[in-house]
Order: sequence, then structure tokens, then C-alpha cells
Amino acid sequence: MKFKNSILDVVNTLCNFIALNIVFLITCIPIITIGASLSALYSVMMKEARGEYGYLIRPYISEFKKNFKQSTESFLIIFILGLILSFNFFFWKAIGSPLGSIVMTLMLVFLFALLCVTSYVFPLIARFENTTKQTFKNAIGLCFLNAKATGLILVIKAFIFFLAYFSSPFRILLVLFGFAFSAYLQSFVLIKVFKPYEVI
Repeated sequence: MKFKNSILDVVNTLCNFIALNIVFLITCIPIITIGASLSALYSVMMKEARGEYGYLIRPYISEFKKNFKQSTESFLIIFILGLILSFNFFFWKAIGSPLGSIVMTLMLVFLFALLCVTSYVFPLIARFENTTKQTFKNAIGLCFLNAKATGLILVIKAFIFFLAYFSSPFRILLVLFGFAFSAYLQSFVLIKVFKPYEVI
């Protein structure tokens, strides 16, 4: 009986992840809503990782609405910074001068730093109430103060997306539950990072 219940629990969890993943992808379609979608996804997945099991879709929609303004604002900042850095990278790459090589290297370093900081921005919005400016400051601080955790988060992201890139069957799994599963794995790391700053 216990074995049967365990199987049912796994199937139920998988179905919930699939439903959440599909809703996440749908809410990302306007592109500008990606920030709000990520914040909502991390909010739900961090609760799941802490063992606060329950419905996933309803809390997701609630968090999506709650943090929409700040998440969208943060996404636009990150998006614009990413565009500027990417434009400069390809611009200097086209020039092909020694100076261009130096600038290209700097742009890659800044893009990597932006990726690291972004890994904390939306989970922070999901977990703490702060201004957008303070959220970015906190994200930068956490990023560099927790280098191992940041590295692990990036490894999880890279592993999921590399599998999707090189494996056609895994692309289907990514669409089905990959984004939710990735956020779930990252949530275990994020919980440990956030724990010292949470008010008990």
C-alpha cells in the first residue's frame, strides 16, 4: 500500500509540474511578462522545496499578479542591459581590432555577471519585499558572497538547457516540465542562501 501511494504521489507531482510548466510558458508568451512569470515560478517552487506542498497553479497566478509591476520593471532593466552589452560585443567583433578584442572580452565578462545577478533577482522578488533598486543590490551581493551557490545554480541551468539543445526528446520534456523542474532544483540552493536573511 505504501509503495502504491508513493507511485501515486510521484505521478501527482509530475502532473502538477507539467500543468505549472504549461501555464508558465503561456504567461511568458507576451515576452514582457517573463519577469513576472519567473518570480511566480520561483515563489511556488521554493515553497514546494521547503515541503509546503499544495496547489501550484492558483498560488502561481496569485504571485504573478502580486509581483507583476516590480518583476516587469526588473526584466526590462535586465533586457535593456543585455541588449546593450550584446550590441557592443557584436559591434567590436565586426571591427576585429586588438581594442575590439579587449572590449569583446569585457562585454562577455559583463554578460556573465548579468546572468549571475539575474539568477537571484526574480527569486528575491518572490521571497522578499524590497524596492527594485534594493533587490538588484541584494542580488549583486548574494551573487558574489555565495560563489559556490551561484555556480551550482548556473550548472543546473546549463545542464537542463544543454540537454534540451543536444537531445530532441529532452526538448519535449523541457516543454512538458523542464522549466518547473529546473526552478525546483535551484530552489533548494536558493533556500539555503536566503535562510540567514529571513525573519523568523
